[in-house]
Amino acid sequence: MNIDYNKASSRYLGVAKSLVGESINAEQVFAKSVVLMGERDALKTQNGLWCFMDSLRLLVRVVGKLTICIPPGFAELETEARKCCSDTYLRGQPQFVISDSASPFQHADAILNIGIHVNSSLPWTTISSNGWVARISSGSKQLPSDMGQPNPIAALFAASLGVTEVFKRIYGVPASVAPLLEKAELSLFENSTEFDSLGPVLPNIITAPDTLLVGAGAIGNGIALLMAQLPVAGRLHIVDKQDYQDENHGTSVLLEKAGWIGNSKAEQLAQWLTQNSALQATGDKALINEALGSELIKSMAIDLVLNGLDDVQARHDSQLAWPSIIVDGGINETGAAVIQHRLDDHGLACLICSFKLQKQDIRETQRQLTGLHSSALSDQGRLLTVQDIIEADPGKQEWLREMLKSKRTICSVVSEAGLRRLGVNAEDGFRPSAPFVATAAAAMVIAEALKALLYPEKRYSQRFTIGNLFLGPQSLANSSRYAEPWCSCVKHRSLIDSLLKRRKQNQNLQSNPH
Repeated sequence: MNIDYNKASSRYLGVAKSLVGESINAEQVFAKSVVLMGERDALKTQNGLWCFMDSLRLLVRVVGKLTICIPPGFAELETEARKCCSDTYLRGQPQFVISDSASPFQHADAILNIGIHVNSSLPWTTISSNGWVARISSGSKQLPSDMGQPNPIAALFAASLGVTEVFKRIYGVPASVAPLLEKAELSLFENSTEFDSLGPVLPNIITAPDTLLVGAGAIGNGIALLMAQLPVAGRLHIVDKQDYQDENHGTSVLLEKAGWIGNSKAEQLAQWLTQNSALQATGDKALINEALGSELIKSMAIDLVLNGLDDVQARHDSQLAWPSIIVDGGINETGAAVIQHRLDDHGLACLICSFKLQKQDIRETQRQLTGLHSSALSDQGRLLTVQDIIEADPGKQEWLREMLKSKRTICSVVSEAGLRRLGVNAEDGFRPSAPFVATAAAAMVIAEALKALLYPEKRYSQRFTIGNLFLGPQSLANSSRYAEPWCSCVKHRSLIDSLLKRRKQNQNLQSNPH
């Protein structure tokens, strides 16, 4: 199946437009030259390899003319990089250069280097990571040389920052809006730019409780990538109501050109994890409120929930699993946030407290935007049908037929109709978002989940926010809020505690059947 270039680039072009303040000439942007390179000493470390490949997975989504420079002697990395490009790159094939030198790239529009050295005379950004610390410099200060404590979470966050810098350069984001970053570091263990250490060494094996991943889109892809890179074992079930569409290519870091588009997000991502991790992964195309009643989930003792959602009701529904730990990741055009709820902490808000549903009924607005009958809008997770079009307003039927050809869900039809009202061409896709913002959010989700599982005694903030990734880690904020007295997490606390107790008993029986 051929992927529509315009739809694949629609979401991040929307981000660029909002930052630049005017329409983006995509042809000019994709003609700009970007170089990904790595220093020999950096690529000898696992962190360096993760930084390199994660950066490549992101760059192939957002650039058009890419050169990949690998030092001699890294045949395995070259093979992996070539496969990644073959599987995902839409605009031909990148150029591969086997060299230790950056001298051939004097005229590049952006250079992303994995290592420690910087070159302020060129459009140069260097990234690295060590332990829980992500590092970046687009200025004159080089980075520390230590990269020996493996941790893919910080590596993915560093790659996210690095590709953000490349994006600024080639899309022409004004320095008055988002200046290039001088040397900056962020500890994802302390959620701070001022930290005491690299954080603890990860164990060789991480046994996760039965886990539910809700949302297999952009954030879910980043979560899956990290779950494959980490030494995690256990059962993971994925729930998402949609199929992958062309526009998801530009934001979902794992999505490949062949075999993904038109298929269930949950099932496809579960298949990828089964092939690339130690997890027992399954997937279900469903709404979360339906999935919680399924036989498969009932057979599991779900005690960790990871969310990558953009819907308040789905967040509320996922909380109703009442796991010991729920970690929710969210993004907007430029920022990422993670909120967690630990069941043994009675004082802090759950997701129902944290996210308020709109009180007004927006169904009439949706009906006016789409032309669909109100009955069609009652189940927005299903696909648009011919009968829906027959019952729709005559003036909207021609446009709805185009949506039908694309196998759109009711939800996606509503989203696209909203953009049409704002003056955005329907072919330009949906809500603006960027893949590197989503992977930053995914890194934050997994960081909080692992800290809760492995280091539960560590003090934590309920909410961790990077207000604007384009402004770097300095835009972070940590906060917490108290549970609301009206909420189920307070009113039905005894029932929730009894559910938790039964789940723990079932887990013990499964672990010790005799």
